[in-house]
Amino acid sequence: MWNRQQVKEQAKQIMKRNYWKMFLVTLIAGILSTYYVTVIQEVQGLVPDVVLPSMFSSILSFLSMESIVGLLFSIFIGFSIRVGEQYYFIKNHYGNPALNEIFQGFKGNYLNVVKIMLIMELKIMLWLLLLVVPGIIKAYEYSMIPCLLAENPNITTDEAFSLSKQMTTGQKMDLFVLDLSFLGWYFLGFLCFGIGALFVQPYDVAAFTEVYLILKESVKKDEYATDIQSD
Repeated sequence: MWNRQQVKEQAKQIMKRNYWKMFLVTLIAGILSTYYVTVIQEVQGLVPDVVLPSMFSSILSFLSMESIVGLLFSIFIGFSIRVGEQYYFIKNHYGNPALNEIFQGFKGNYLNVVKIMLIMELKIMLWLLLLVVPGIIKAYEYSMIPCLLAENPNITTDEAFSLSKQMTTGQKMDLFVLDLSFLGWYFLGFLCFGIGALFVQPYDVAAFTEVYLILKESVKKDEYATDIQSD
């Protein structure tokens, strides 16, 4: 099927030809989907104001998940950006897509993308509130949904969850180990005020995308997803 060394090596080959654009995509996606807000807020507390201007601090406050505005921003902007990030990385497997592909999540059936992503996040949150381990398992079970939405924003909720479950059956431990294999890189990155971790993200997302492209071939997906390669 696939192994960790295989997908990481493929990700490295892709990075050799297009790393800095991949870096910009993950950076933009991280900021607009509020992934990096908590991390940067911690950095903000450690670094003098002269390094992080007050304007940047204001932006962080605006995007903070602790605020209602931040929550709405994450739902209506962040979810689509996350799907757009996956769209870019899927296309990046085949060539050199434009940077603006990250906004693909706003095209097509935008409200369907937001709805399914919101349901996914709520389900994961509820599972985590019940028990941590089942919540983590469910997070891996649903992990292919952003990629499926990237390929077909018209996919139904039931189809997205069902197909992601099929793709991750028997794969969750391997996906978990793949994530663990990046911890060393992230640890080194966080030693540099957390900024270094940003440079690891393209590698991580590219490797995950390679797994998705392999797993989608293992299920009958023709009625659910279109092939981005043919765009």
